[in-house]
Amino acid sequence: MIIYNTTWLKHLIIQGQMKKAHAAKQLSTEELQAVLEKYPVGFYSSHLFLRIGLFLVTTTLTSFAFGFISLVFSNTRLLESPGYYAFLGILSYIALEIAVRMFHHYKSGVDDALMWTSGMLLLVSLYLFLDKGILTFKYYIDDLLISGLVFLLATYFTLRFANMLMTVISFCAFLAFVYFAWNRYGIYPFLSMPFLMIILSATIYFLAVQLDKKYWIYKDCLSILQVATLLMVYAAGNYYVVREFGSIVLGVDQPISLTWFFWLWTVCIPCLYIGIGLKRKNVILLRAGLILVAAACFTVRKYYHIASIEVILVSSGAVLLGLSYGLMRYLKTPKYGFTVEELEDDHFLDNLKVESLIVGGVYGNGATAPEGSRMGGGSFGGGGASSDF
Repeated sequence: MIIYNTTWLKHLIIQGQMKKAHAAKQLSTEELQAVLEKYPVGFYSSHLFLRIGLFLVTTTLTSFAFGFISLVFSNTRLLESPGYYAFLGILSYIALEIAVRMFHHYKSGVDDALMWTSGMLLLVSLYLFLDKGILTFKYYIDDLLISGLVFLLATYFTLRFANMLMTVISFCAFLAFVYFAWNRYGIYPFLSMPFLMIILSATIYFLAVQLDKKYWIYKDCLSILQVATLLMVYAAGNYYVVREFGSIVLGVDQPISLTWFFWLWTVCIPCLYIGIGLKRKNVILLRAGLILVAAACFTVRKYYHIASIEVILVSSGAVLLGLSYGLMRYLKTPKYGFTVEELEDDHFLDNLKVESLIVGGVYGNGATAPEGSRMGGGSFGGGGASSDF
C-alpha cells in the first residue's frame, strides 16, 4: 500500500541511527561512511526550511497552472461544475504519484503540497456537489458526508504516504463522523457523547499500541496517533469541555449530570498517565500526563478562584523547578531503571546490532551477523530506561 521503497526506508532508519552513533563517538568517520555507502538511500528529502520553501513554491505553481486552465474555460459553465474541481484534484494526485515514483520525493515539500492540493480540491468538489442541491440531503447529512470523506481521504493518504499530520486529521474526522451520526441517531446524545468519545479514543489507542509493534513503516504515524488519542480520552471527560459543550446544547444555566465524575476525571487522569508512564517507562504516556497536568490546573482555576493566575503560574513553576532539580540530583546514579543521563546512544545500538552493521558494511557483503554473535554487554540500556523510554 505504501508508495515508498521499503528497502530505502529501512536504510534511512539505519543511516539515521548510525549518524547518532557517530555523534555519540561510537563510530569512527570511516566506519560511518562505509555503512552509509553499504546502505544507500535514493530519496530526495529536504530539511525543514527548504521543505517549507518547496511547499510554498509548489503550491504557487499549481495555483498558477490551475488558474490558467480556469481562465481558458472562464466563458463556459464548466467552472461551476463540481466535476471540474474533482478533475483538478485527480490531476494533482497524478502529479503527486509521478513526483514520488519517478523523482523519489520523500518529505521534500513538493509531495506535501501536491497531497494537500489534491485533498482540498476533492473536498471542494464534494461541497459544491452538496451545495447545489444535486442530492436532497439535509444539513446534518452534509456534515456526516463531509467528515466521512475527510476520514477516507486522510486515511488513504496516511496509508499511502505515511504522513503524520494526515493521521491526526483522519482520527479527528473519524470522531467528527461518529459525533454527527450519534448526535442524530444515538440514544441520549448529550449524556452519552463524552463516554462514547472516551471509549472510542481508548480503543484506538490500544489498537495503535498493538500495531506499533508490527508495522515499523508507520511507526511515526502510530506514535502521533497515540498522543492524539490520549489527549482526546482526557478532553472528552474534562469538566471544562463537557460544561462548555453543555452550555451550547442545553443552555448556559442548565446544569450537567455527573459533575463529580467529570471533576474526578479532570484531576485524576493526568496523574494516572504519569503513573503508568513511569511504571512502563513509556515516554508518550509520561509526556501526555505532564501536559495534561497544566490543563487540569487551568480547569480548576477556571471555576475556583484559589489565587490569581500569576501567583499560580509562578508557584507551580517554582515547585516544578524544585522537583526537577531534586530528581536530577537523585538520579545521577541510576535507580530503579531510571537515570538523568541520555541513553539514546545505548538503546538504539542494541536494537540495530551496530557491530553487525559495521562489519557487514566495511568488510562483508551486506549480510548481518546472527543474533548470538553480537559483542557487548546485553540489551539493558546502561542501567537506565529501556528502549521504550
